[in-house]
Amino acid sequence: MERAARGATQVSRPVLRSVLHEALESELGGEVVVKSATVSGRIFVVDQKVAWAVLNGPGVQNFSSLLIQNEWVSRDDVEQVMAECRKSGGNFCEVLVAWGLVPRDTLRELLRGHMAGHLRALLAVPDAQALFVPQPRTYSSQLTFSLEELAPPVEQHPTHPSAERDVMPNVKLSLEETLKIEGAFAACLVDAKSGMCLGSQGGTATFNIETAAAANTEVVRAKMKAMSVLGIKDRIEDILITLGEQYHVIRPLASREGLFFYVALNRANANLAMARFRLAEIEKGLQL
Repeated sequence: MERAARGATQVSRPVLRSVLHEALESELGGEVVVKSATVSGRIFVVDQKVAWAVLNGPGVQNFSSLLIQNEWVSRDDVEQVMAECRKSGGNFCEVLVAWGLVPRDTLRELLRGHMAGHLRALLAVPDAQALFVPQPRTYSSQLTFSLEELAPPVEQHPTHPSAERDVMPNVKLSLEETLKIEGAFAACLVDAKSGMCLGSQGGTATFNIETAAAANTEVVRAKMKAMSVLGIKDRIEDILITLGEQYHVIRPLASREGLFFYVALNRANANLAMARFRLAEIEKGLQL
């Protein structure tokens, strides 16, 4: 994308969805900048479609890492594609397709899922401030999406709890037990369909567990999609994301399809094998 000069008369507003609608109605397109106390993000709009959405914050996985983790490409593939993009100015996803590394339809679905997770996480941040900066752009890809493809309107379910006070006691107890795992500092139970937390415990000033869970919902979806494409008829026991200072463990519930535990641990004092064992034990005691 090539940036034009930014306007200097924009006013920051707190409602991201309304600002995003404004950007999508603009014939120029441009960039929506999102900031909060814990996370930030950018949404790029071209030809009244979303071309890219990125969430920046602790525990957030980028798209190339997602492709590598799900074995669509190797790390060497990614490095070579990025080198080609720097040399030619090409689009990362379009080069993946052109080189025959990932089929276009598959890549579009993976990209849609990845951006949807980031966008939903941004929309879920309660204190997010949004700023639309109109600016014409050139974009060398047709892999763009409508807002409805990425973040359809949220249906209201009175019986579907979203706040701590509405969480069933058994869920809250299970999450409290999860935080007793050595090294654990944040945990939540997540609906993989909506990215919504059914309950959460812990977190820090720089790590919002609910935002991280919403973003990493797409990790679960992408892995399930990969298993389907590869014809693997099995269930995901858990998914481990290893960071420099943290472990993030995703454990889909065997007893309730569509829900998963998301746990963040400090790597320095966590025993990963014991953490996985304890999480499996806690799941057995969870009743929904």
